[in-house]
Amino acid sequence: MAYNADPQLTGRKILVTRPAGQANMLASLIEQQGGEVILLPVIDIVPVDVVEWQVWQPQLTDWLVFVSPNAVSCFMAGYQGQLPEHIKLVAAGEGTAQAMRQHGLQVDLQPELSNGSEGLLPLAQWQQMQQQQVIIVRGNGGRELMADTLRDRGAQVSFLEVYRRELPTLPASVLQQALLADWLTITSVNGVKNLLSLLSDYRQQILQKPLLVVSERIRDFAIEQGFEQVYVTADVSDTAMVQRLIEMGSDYAS
Repeated sequence: MAYNADPQLTGRKILVTRPAGQANMLASLIEQQGGEVILLPVIDIVPVDVVEWQVWQPQLTDWLVFVSPNAVSCFMAGYQGQLPEHIKLVAAGEGTAQAMRQHGLQVDLQPELSNGSEGLLPLAQWQQMQQQQVIIVRGNGGRELMADTLRDRGAQVSFLEVYRRELPTLPASVLQQALLADWLTITSVNGVKNLLSLLSDYRQQILQKPLLVVSERIRDFAIEQGFEQVYVTADVSDTAMVQRLIEMGSDYAS
């Protein structure tokens, strides 16, 4: 995506809430547009030890679905050996597909747009799923829509939870810095919950700040929590997030 030559986010302080180690690309793109990034990782990704994994049988699996880059990295950290060649490997979006390739996994199926796991459901390959065994690799407490839909289409679906999402413990100085942000970015419902939990003493101040999210579902949840101005990206990619921030800048131009 090409941006205008002049930085479009100059003077804006933007809160990035991705987990530690996963915010670099978004932060870099924001800074290229003149924005000042404030990092506040609102979710800790904690790998589940392989001995705690649900037992699954690779030889009986037709589809192995990774719902996020975290699912890929935590799976690869725990799984030993080669996956059977007959298994078709699925990415929920481009970021997940990139993580799979980085770990030496082929990508047999992914949606055209990085709009979450729902983007997989319209694909022709997933319309007739009778007698298909699907394993969804995810963290604890993920969404059920994809599994429920595939079951309705005749598939047998199980989950392999390879990481947990936990509320991080952050220094007071980091939390105070977050209050300086002009705009907030959040990429999950859990992110909204944790942000409000971490900054519970400043809830009303936070709710008044413009919030950028990556889906209508997150938007609806944020509005239920009391956020007054919530914007949604075209898809979940970092470039789409920065493009929407630039558009927000036009709305808030003085």
